[in-house]
Amino acid sequence: MPAFSSVFDEKSDEVREILARVRCPSVQRLQELLAASGGAPLGLLELAELLEIGRTREAVEQFETLRSFVLERWRKPAGNRVRYVAPIYVSSFCIDTCAYCNFSASRKAAVRRRLTPGDLGAEIEAVLERDARVVELVYATDPEFTTDRHVRYVGQLVEALRNEPGSGALLCTGHLSREAYAALREAGLFGIVQWDETLDPRAYDRWHAASPHKRAFRERMDNHERAMAAGLEVATGALFGLADFRYDALMQIAKARHFVSEYGRGPFVFGAPRLKPIAGHELHPETEVPDRAYETILMVYRMAAPETGRWLQTRETFALNLRNLLDGDVYTYRCGEVRPGGYHRGNGDAPVARDGQFGVNELEREFVERELAAQNFRIDYAWTGNRVQPAARASST
Repeated sequence: MPAFSSVFDEKSDEVREILARVRCPSVQRLQELLAASGGAPLGLLELAELLEIGRTREAVEQFETLRSFVLERWRKPAGNRVRYVAPIYVSSFCIDTCAYCNFSASRKAAVRRRLTPGDLGAEIEAVLERDARVVELVYATDPEFTTDRHVRYVGQLVEALRNEPGSGALLCTGHLSREAYAALREAGLFGIVQWDETLDPRAYDRWHAASPHKRAFRERMDNHERAMAAGLEVATGALFGLADFRYDALMQIAKARHFVSEYGRGPFVFGAPRLKPIAGHELHPETEVPDRAYETILMVYRMAAPETGRWLQTRETFALNLRNLLDGDVYTYRCGEVRPGGYHRGNGDAPVARDGQFGVNELEREFVERELAAQNFRIDYAWTGNRVQPAARASST
């Protein structure tokens, strides 16, 4: 099957040409787009029009109309479901030098740790005690974690999950070979998580050219498909703030549609992380994404791929996440403080600002479940095998 890299140049040129001429839709034009979305999926040009709402200061009415449409279509009166993933950070040792990450090899003051099998067992026990049954093992680019070691750690997690209905093991690490993914699938891995950071080659090179492993742009781009060829599910997404958010959102949609055409299924979720402070320092890139643009991305993702959830995370405030949650989304309210051993505060007294990967808003389960219930949502802690159910065709507004 042809990989996305084989059509990347064509799609990238198409998206850039669209962005060069697209304009923010009028209220009337928006009504036409919303009515059309009840039939065949909107094309990239139409989706680009919707994205313009997020960056056009005067488009207040369009933004609120779009929000009302999306909430009405993908929030049910009762019984909305959000899927929970519990990330366990395994290693913060890294050979790559991403300037937006506190695990970067260039950050000499960062506190480093990698979990032993015993440490991992303690972290797994902690998240299982909180009823999580879909667990993600998260790594920096740590050369000590070979395929064999990944297989052992995944096997340990799978054994602890005991094949409970709806349980699953996810892996977030550097790009691997198809043979490695086949071995991991044999060990019981359910799927992989990889944010492409940005699919803009120039921006990608600006942020990653000095990274020994991550600089392989096209090899990393095709990583999802090596995993899919091995029978794994995938989560894809961009890290918004590294490049033009419109370009990255449209390219992620094009990539997801490529998966459907070649493999018969898309990603189970779009990741939607946004650059956040690291080690106590704010980041202010030229391509910073304000809240309204970010929330527009989330809405466009669901309109473009109704059966794919969006992963809302602790990088954002609870208030922002709550007003954007839709039925079938993935939501994580606790991330072990985004550091190895975080569920047990295993790094002693080191502050999160020093050894966490980025800034987070950790929340307590009781608070989140109470607030979500008030909005007719429940958290599904064991959900593998269940995809987002497509919404009934919406009437025009």
